[in-house]
Amino acid sequence: MLKTFCNKFCKKPRQARNDIVIVLPYDEKNKKILLIKEYRKQYNKEIWKFVSGGMDKPNLTPLETAQEELAEEIKMEAKEWSLYHQFDKLFSSVNIYYYIAKNPNMMEIPIDNPDEEDIIVDQKWVNLNELWEMIDNKELIWKESILVAINFLRSVD
Repeated sequence: MLKTFCNKFCKKPRQARNDIVIVLPYDEKNKKILLIKEYRKQYNKEIWKFVSGGMDKPNLTPLETAQEELAEEIKMEAKEWSLYHQFDKLFSSVNIYYYIAKNPNMMEIPIDNPDEEDIIVDQKWVNLNELWEMIDNKELIWKESILVAINFLRSVD
């Protein structure tokens, strides 16, 4: 009986989370960043978000992980990359690396996304005003990645 009770009500230990990379593809000419709309099976919902992924391959650096995520999720690559911001574990449960992928292009030979949970259903380029509209319309979840994107778009405006 205790086992049945515990299976229902006892907290299970949390799995260790991997560090995260978030990519802001940036169109320098139009001063826009790219957002993607992802379908989340477990919630049966679509959400707007940035290209991102967990650092689950120990042999890859944060930059290499960011480049891989851009290629897998939206079939793009960029020649110019920069680390724009980083949240350390001191302020978060994981390290979070924010990269700018400047003027990305579609890949000539796209690679498959091995993560079957990531189903990208739409994407759109937004400037700072359009990003604010999406926030006001509650199309985006208000969190630190939005603050980083706003700060970046302000810095290039």
